[in-house]
Amino acid sequence: MNSTRYRGPPLALARSTTSNLSESFLQMDIQETVVYTYNLQVESAPLQFSVLVEPEADQPNHYTLTLSMKVGHVERALCTPVTLRLSIDPRRLDFSVFVFPPRTCLPAGCLYNLRVWLLTAGIDHRIFSDNDLWIGRDPDFLSVGDASFAVLRNATQDMLIYQGIVGRAHVSFIIRWKLVEVGLYSLSLEYEAGGAGRTLFEDYYMRLECEPQVVSFLIYAIPVTSTPAGASHRLRFWLRTPFLSQSPASSTVSQSESYIYQRIWKSDDFKIGAGLNFDALGSKLVMGVRDPDSPRIERDLPCLNPSRRRSLRTPTNAIGSSSLSHNF
Repeated sequence: MNSTRYRGPPLALARSTTSNLSESFLQMDIQETVVYTYNLQVESAPLQFSVLVEPEADQPNHYTLTLSMKVGHVERALCTPVTLRLSIDPRRLDFSVFVFPPRTCLPAGCLYNLRVWLLTAGIDHRIFSDNDLWIGRDPDFLSVGDASFAVLRNATQDMLIYQGIVGRAHVSFIIRWKLVEVGLYSLSLEYEAGGAGRTLFEDYYMRLECEPQVVSFLIYAIPVTSTPAGASHRLRFWLRTPFLSQSPASSTVSQSESYIYQRIWKSDDFKIGAGLNFDALGSKLVMGVRDPDSPRIERDLPCLNPSRRRSLRTPTNAIGSSSLSHNF
């Protein structure tokens, strides 16, 4: 099964669980969604998984299954939706939902394999699989050797700016919230350094049962051996929410000092650095020399990439403008 991370959209934008299970499933309305919910706890972190079963409008007896995870106030999609053909009642399904630690990791106790199996007439079908589920309560991030942590410098209602040093370069990470509809938000991350930047990801959908200001983030980079030195890094992006105790005996103070972290994005090949020594690539390095006539302004220049939309009006000052690739 494909375990590619699914970011949305929209996790159950119209959630309704059918109540009349005696009704023939062949008459199930296409606007109805059957929701199966499972609760479990890992390392003192309570998790709630939901499997949504929705009929396909143009394919009789075909249903799309999506998976979400709710931790505290935040719910997000996991894995890629799966479409099944069912000759059984979709309102009487039986799933096995479980996690298990695959190996040691840093920070410790945060990495899990997730599996969702469907049982039909004594037959088990694996529906969802994720080998990269990172979540934990108050992990020891200081145990991650050589990690460089970004610090929150500015926050508004819909934007946060974290600043850090990556490869001796001062980098700003900009996080933006966008309200899609009541309770549903879209998250994006971009970086800026030295006057240039790009989007790292966008349209990461989340359902919030709180204001976005309650949610905070942890961003850090780990250097990777590279030539030139300081050019390659692993970048990690974690979401942090206050731990919500299910015990009424827990004090407000203890809850406010405890957090649930979940990693929602990573890059193992983040390329940036300051003062990089490209001569370290060796004596066979051939460095280009800028033409004395450049930069120059071109009008009506044929585009070598037809899929790229060009502006009808060429800017009068194109010096320094470029299209930054999203591959790094």
